[in-house]
Amino acid sequence: CRFLWQSEFDPKMAGVAAFKCARASINTTTALVARAAAPHDDCAFERVSITSALDGLSVAATGADASRTILYFHGGGHWLLTADTYRRFLCRLSFATQARVIAVAFRKPPRNPFPAGLDDALLAWDWAREQHPEVSVAVAGDASGANLAFALVVKLAQMQAEQPVACIGISPWLHISSEQSMRASYRRFCFDLYLGHKRKVTSAADPLVSPLYAEEKLVRRFPPISMHVGKNDLALRDVEKMATVLTSIGNPVETQVYPSLHLHRWGSGSDLWAQDSLLRIDEFLYRLW
Repeated sequence: CRFLWQSEFDPKMAGVAAFKCARASINTTTALVARAAAPHDDCAFERVSITSALDGLSVAATGADASRTILYFHGGGHWLLTADTYRRFLCRLSFATQARVIAVAFRKPPRNPFPAGLDDALLAWDWAREQHPEVSVAVAGDASGANLAFALVVKLAQMQAEQPVACIGISPWLHISSEQSMRASYRRFCFDLYLGHKRKVTSAADPLVSPLYAEEKLVRRFPPISMHVGKNDLALRDVEKMATVLTSIGNPVETQVYPSLHLHRWGSGSDLWAQDSLLRIDEFLYRLW
């Protein structure tokens, strides 16, 4: 990041450079930690090409069933982290569900604001169905990644297209909270960045941005839903509201609230509540594969 100190950069350019530098440093550090911690003996990791410009990280635990796939969208506020950050958790998810997990390396702002990430999610879905039409595919994600997973479900409902066998959200961001707190302010910052700030092409009320605002006729097309969240997590209200809507129209939904603050999954996923969450995800999917 030496260029930050060059005098010919104007303040605006320096700000953008500082943003990118900070993100690169965080992404590199977390990916290195994840690589060191990932149980390589239990999982096979492979880069897969979804399109010429979009790839993913395929993770398969020993003995994983080739007829099961989970498309995973990682968290990070729509702008941080990478699939590599999640290596250990992805391995544990594959082991728990005995499914192949493909973490999509979707585009992020500020260079690629909405709808780039959602477009990539749709490309990944189409690719998974075209490459392996006989395979059962679920979608899942945590926090902002769960926002993408749910937005994909909304988009498929709008298109009246085939839905995944299930959608799983871990601490899912389903709308922009108006709560006045540090955590809520950060989430609003992330959504503003995701939408493109002054270049935004839609608003936070768009159900492709805030799936909680999807019309009933779209929600009726949703697949079975499972949501896990911490009792003090900002996403708890999102989960409760979405569960209420789904239950009112008879759509299959399961929710689990844990004592922990939140359930972000880029860490080891080895604590008591994370292990219980993975077990319940497996039980949920087992009935649907």
